[in-house]
Amino acid sequence: MAGYTIRSLAQLAAEATGAFVQAVQGTATKLWPNVWRVEGKVLALIGFEMEQRRAWLVRQLFASTAERVWLIRHGFEFGLQPEPANTAMGTATTQASPGTVVPIGLQYARGDGVTFTTTAAVAVIGNDVSLPLEADVAASAGNTPAGTVLTLVNPDDAPAGLGRTCTVGEASDGTGLSGGADEESLESFRARVLYRKRNPPQGGSAPDYVAWVLEAVPTAVAVYVDSFQNDSRSVWVQFTVSDQAQGIPTAGQVAAAQAYIDDPIRRPITARVFVSAPIPVQQDIVIGGLDPDTTDIRASIESELAAAYTDRARPGKPSVDFVFSASWLAEAISRATGEDRHRLLSPASDQVFTAGNLPVLGSIAYID
Repeated sequence: MAGYTIRSLAQLAAEATGAFVQAVQGTATKLWPNVWRVEGKVLALIGFEMEQRRAWLVRQLFASTAERVWLIRHGFEFGLQPEPANTAMGTATTQASPGTVVPIGLQYARGDGVTFTTTAAVAVIGNDVSLPLEADVAASAGNTPAGTVLTLVNPDDAPAGLGRTCTVGEASDGTGLSGGADEESLESFRARVLYRKRNPPQGGSAPDYVAWVLEAVPTAVAVYVDSFQNDSRSVWVQFTVSDQAQGIPTAGQVAAAQAYIDDPIRRPITARVFVSAPIPVQQDIVIGGLDPDTTDIRASIESELAAAYTDRARPGKPSVDFVFSASWLAEAISRATGEDRHRLLSPASDQVFTAGNLPVLGSIAYID
């Protein structure tokens, strides 16, 4: 899409000298020496700065080209704002003597230096205690899997009888310390603003549900909406995320999306909405006759296959099954750098996925 075209210095100077000719009878700007050419060039320099200013202002008029502060202003008019960074939270267990009081503000560190702090004082009853922890920095780097061992930063700050290490516990949704998220990127926010402009609210249309899930879960990537075949009032919603393995949202993320949509200010009064996570169905890939067969080419094939699943995979919907074409996999393998030939042995044909089932990349095997 064309924007504002900045006129060149030569063009501006020519237009200035042309204006002199029209305004002053008998002016001969092409004769040397004369002051008109000099004045024309001076005016061109001034006009060129104004041209650049106009071009910048035109870019700010549109959400697709606006800089950050002006893009935020575009979003503000629609009630949108960039998602802030969030801190990871959860619990960790450590050994302790009965009666010990663990103070608030006790700091633990992960092996890579990321630190966490206890958010409340806890009295020990048995021989171990569960400590509420929060990452010290708001970012996705604070997310920590269950079973990770954390170490006290300053043992002298801890009460006697408290273990010097703790182990991250497992939450009900299978995660450890979770909920950490980076601040939303400028381009992600731009995409949300443009989506809102292109899909104005329509009282419960499919784009409305997509927008609501994206607002409720900052890391949501793709949202799928459909109605149940036996009940047109019931809305089926699934989504994938960028911060979980295979893109499958956690139970907490699903609950957040469900609660956000169920708010009476959003959900149509007659709708019954059911938000769920896709069920991952692994597809194991078998490749035969790879030539040349090197470690680098295999790594490239793995990257291309992962990209193919990211770009192409969708869960089946209640109204229509999803067909994952075997040709997409063969094409992805062929795109690998250095690959000359191969045979895709499995899957040998297109795969069909019913409602809620999402194809994901499984193992990759190579045979002669």
